[in-house]
Parts: sequence; structure tokens; C-alpha cells
Amino acid sequence: MAPPLSIRSDIAQAIVDRITLVTDYNYIKFDEVRLTSGDFQDHELPACQIIDLGESPFHEQRRVKKMWSCAIEVIIGPIGLTTPTQKDLWDLMELTERTLFAVPNLDIPGVIHMHLIGTSTDLHFMKPFYVGRIEIAVEYYQPLVDEC
Repeated sequence: MAPPLSIRSDIAQAIVDRITLVTDYNYIKFDEVRLTSGDFQDHELPACQIIDLGESPFHEQRRVKKMWSCAIEVIIGPIGLTTPTQKDLWDLMELTERTLFAVPNLDIPGVIHMHLIGTSTDLHFMKPFYVGRIEIAVEYYQPLVDEC
């Protein structure tokens, strides 16, 4: 079997695997991004989706160092008679960050480090759903050429 051309798919899967350790989520996807919080069914909440934000390459001799950015969206909403609060969203985001960054190189050869770029929350425009966004970048090496 030929090695993968890019380790981005391995990184994406490792991110999903890490987030799966947060047992609060009922839905975790990388390849199925939903555009609005209303696209989620009640039984899928809390939900987490990972959105590709692109790569920045830095060329080096015989390889390239890449910085792949993605956003992790945390979506919570009412469950039965329970309405989420800002604190609920922040607590779930914090738990997600701590779980993800417990292994900052994701145990993948070539991955240098994962970086937290920033967080933001949308607490007012999507009621009764609340959305938090955790932006990360994964720095890794990708070979470009075979032996010279």
C-alpha cells in the first residue's frame, strides 16, 4: 500500500479521535459541515464539527513545513426543558481544548505541534442555539521529493 500523499487526513482523523473522548458530544464530524445550528436534530446536540480553513506552506530543502488551520465549532442547544447558558458553552469549549491539547503532536510522525489560534462565541444571534469556535493550526512537515 502506498503511503498517503498528505498527512492532513491523518491529522483530521486524530483531531476527531481526540474530541471523541469528550463524552458530552452526540455528533462529531469533519467531512459533513452544516451551515446553521438549525440543521442539527435535537438528539445530535451537543455537536462538534471541524472546518478546514486551509494551509500555509513554508518551503525548505526537500520538504515543506505546513501550517494547516481549522475551526472546531461547538454547538449546544436546548435539551428538553433545559436551556443552555454561556457558562455551559464555555465549559464545553474548555473541556474540548484540554482534551485536544493533551497530545499536542497528535502522536503523528511529522507533526511538530498544534497551536491554539483563538476562540470566539456567538451567544446572541443563533438562539436558542449557541455556537463556540476554537481555531487551531497544526504545524507539520510534508516531504516534497525523494532522495536527491
